[in-house]
Amino acid sequence: MRRLAVMERGEIRHRIHEQWKKRAVRRETSGWAPFAMPAQRPVSLPLFAPLLADNLAPAISAQLERAAQKFQSGKPTLLNCDWPTEILDQKGCIAPHIWTLDPVSLTHWPGKEVSAFDIDFRFGANKRDIKYVAELNRLHFLVAPAIQARRTENKILTKAILGSILSWMEANPPGRGVNWYSGIESGYRLVSVAAIVSVLDPWIDGQTAKNLAAFIAAHATWLARFPSLFSSANNHLVAEAMGLVLAARLLPDHQQAKNWLENGKIYLEDRTLALFHEDGIGQEQSPAYAAFTLEMLLIGFGVLDQDAICPAIKQRLTKAASALKAFLDDEGTVPLIGDDDQSRVLMAYGSNEPRYAASIVAALAGFLNRPDLAPSRYDAHWRDIVFASPPPGPFLKDGTTSFLQGGYTIRRGTIAGRRIHLTFDHGPLGFGALAAHGHADALSVWLSLDGKPVLVDAGTYAYHSEGENRRRFRVTDVHNTLTLAGASQSEPSGPFNWKPNRAQAKLEKGANTAPLDLSAWHDGYEKRFGVIHHRALVETTTGFDIIDRLTGKTPESEVEIAFLLAPDLEASIEHDAVRVTRAGQPEMMIMAPKGAAIKIIQGDAASGRGFHSPGFGILQQATTIVFQTNANRENWKSSIVLGP
Repeated sequence: MRRLAVMERGEIRHRIHEQWKKRAVRRETSGWAPFAMPAQRPVSLPLFAPLLADNLAPAISAQLERAAQKFQSGKPTLLNCDWPTEILDQKGCIAPHIWTLDPVSLTHWPGKEVSAFDIDFRFGANKRDIKYVAELNRLHFLVAPAIQARRTENKILTKAILGSILSWMEANPPGRGVNWYSGIESGYRLVSVAAIVSVLDPWIDGQTAKNLAAFIAAHATWLARFPSLFSSANNHLVAEAMGLVLAARLLPDHQQAKNWLENGKIYLEDRTLALFHEDGIGQEQSPAYAAFTLEMLLIGFGVLDQDAICPAIKQRLTKAASALKAFLDDEGTVPLIGDDDQSRVLMAYGSNEPRYAASIVAALAGFLNRPDLAPSRYDAHWRDIVFASPPPGPFLKDGTTSFLQGGYTIRRGTIAGRRIHLTFDHGPLGFGALAAHGHADALSVWLSLDGKPVLVDAGTYAYHSEGENRRRFRVTDVHNTLTLAGASQSEPSGPFNWKPNRAQAKLEKGANTAPLDLSAWHDGYEKRFGVIHHRALVETTTGFDIIDRLTGKTPESEVEIAFLLAPDLEASIEHDAVRVTRAGQPEMMIMAPKGAAIKIIQGDAASGRGFHSPGFGILQQATTIVFQTNANRENWKSSIVLGP
């Protein structure tokens, strides 16, 4: 019903038709046989050929070796979770029953005995998160070991990898079980199989090649049959389009290959323009989602001819690379803004890749032949070989960059002898009718000092398994902004939905000014309280002044202004200010508005304040500073004074 509330008429018709198609699929139990292509062998793709070059950088060689060892140990670590031991069978392959295992609860999701469309993974999951089983079933943890197997001519490892794919096929016939629940997962699996086929091609026997052809054909058929359209046409449709063009290149003689290629290319081009503002900011309002959407676009366009990519697409990709690069601080990391489920398309040996966004910017610089876009710092990864990433470039120049469509202003420079990287949010909630991955964080600030996070975001934590925590990590009071009467600027109506009355924000003045002197507003409290929230940021010789004010009616309620500190910081109240230290050394003082009460909150399960989630499924206690006062004031000035 919540989804229905945001659907246009065309989508309602589409959903009804889609339900009829799903009804038919529930009766299909023929397995892989309808997708058999006896005379077809998957084609090795040139995109992955550079991985077989004679010499690789030592760091990448070591990465591939470690990935192979991790696989052979039978103890993968995915989404920050260690899979239980003994997941391998006697041949060293992933055992069939492992593909439905939830590694947290050690219970199994429904398998091939059930239609994928009869599994309630959202509301009937018993506090399990579908993300964990999906992560293993993307098969991307097999790719780096496959590269290593070919480079070292390790036939035993090769058989274990190919045997694991056959094991997956045994456990997951088309349309059956939990692992066919979403097209995005099928798109991911096609990337993994495409890379494995490309590097192991000479060692794939005829029968295995036939099986892999059926695997590819079934996945592409599924993607073509159930595209994510209308309100679902976000990063999911990009993954599906990527899968379609890969399948078309892998099986060029398939009777549907031409359609897969044409439709996949259309979707890739359309979503590039739709999912990135003209200034390059990702419309899902999350640097993490922008990065992995760009990685999917890189792979999709990478298997097409460069000449087939129109100038408008290259221009938007260039803008997106520049925007993502602006979010990078001096250490090459981006602030957590909006959702981050740590999705990776090309994986080394785990989800934890702290400079992932920087790596994607480097890959874009290589793909677009724009070495000037290369970030100043990024970690070596085997995707560098695929996309010919250039060496790190110089640091970005100090100054202020405002993205007016995407809604962020970023200031980098030196204040009081400290290197600062500050981000200010004056943009939309998220993309499209759902705004699924945005948070209610309008007019929030994020700050790093000398390359270390200081003012941070609460993060994401989980998607489906934690119920109320999903809401807590998205609402306003866990973000570095003002909350009125305990209400959120925008109110969630489900794990990936928002109520119609959503905050709209806009920069009023100060775009691209250095020193910083800007202001913005949002209307998230207008209908309920009759007020507009304005926030000004003014740079001083010692830090920043943050001035909040409400215009309109004078509400008889309470205002709270919150600042969430990085988990390794300590806070102590000193008169009308809070001293912030790291390992006993001063970082900054945060001066409270005149007359405001000061609260220090740590690990409050009821409100969600005092927590930080640096990665999926990880929860750390942190410190939230709250300035509390009546709403009938003209304005409230908080000041950040930087320490030595």
